[in-house]
Amino acid sequence: MKNAVWSVIKYSPKHGCSDEFKKALERLAEIMNKPDITWSLIELDTGEIVQISRIPSIDAIVEGQIAGLEWLDSVDHLLEKDEEGSRTQAYSGLEMDAPHSFQVKD
Repeated sequence: MKNAVWSVIKYSPKHGCSDEFKKALERLAEIMNKPDITWSLIELDTGEIVQISRIPSIDAIVEGQIAGLEWLDSVDHLLEKDEEGSRTQAYSGLEMDAPHSFQVKD
């Protein structure tokens, strides 16, 4: 799919809040459960959780933005913040037009 967007978001649950944060991820799963969205979560040995998502278009990101921010606000009390007050470390960008394992095969 052309113009797909990948995002990588790292969450750092506060000490003692990991189980509650993982439970809250079930609500995130409901938000992300849309056709054509591929996503997964990994847990780092540091206890941080990383969400990796492939969303079909920028329009699809905009459509889900409010629900995603509401979810993030709901778990704010469970997350560490950096020096600037950010709750996440995030990266996103357009999928490159190059061979890769998620490319649709003809």
